Amino acid sequence: MPSNILAFKNLLALAFTLWFGYVAWGALRFPYLAKVLPLYVGAFLFVLGIANLIHQVFLTSKTAQAEGGGLADLSTDWKISIDIVWGRFFSFLGMILVLYIGFWIAGYPMTMTLFIFLFYRFVARASWWASIVAGLAGLAFLALASHVLSMRWPEGMIPLPWPLG
Repeated sequence: MPSNILAFKNLLALAFTLWFGYVAWGALRFPYLAKVLPLYVGAFLFVLGIANLIHQVFLTSKTAQAEGGGLADLSTDWKISIDIVWGRFFSFLGMILVLYIGFWIAGYPMTMTLFIFLFYRFVARASWWASIVAGLAGLAFLALASHVLSMRWPEGMIPLPWPLG
């Protein structure tokens, strides 16, 4: 890889690592419940950032220099029709609008569970089994976060039992 790209990647990795460390350090002054999420997420990402920085500086740069480059082929097919581009843009915009309408009607947990399931099944074209597992894993994460952090997700107009509403 050219040295300017390597330097940029190393500086970017260093900047993110320092930022995650700052987030974890700053969270130490928060009250107990307010610091749980930023402290642990910041500390975890700081450790991952250090590991990435070590990998980036010592392993990737030596491998790229030994191979004489190693840039990835990031070519793009510019022959795609503008109608397809606009169609995809409006379909994703529509998904976001439907998601917010779902929040309003059914509440956050139920809507996110359905969104994850439908996204995996029809956009990512995953199997039914993988889509169901992904949706239930999303619901389990929301229920766990709600329990551990003692928080309530936004409820919709339709009253649903916990953890769906």
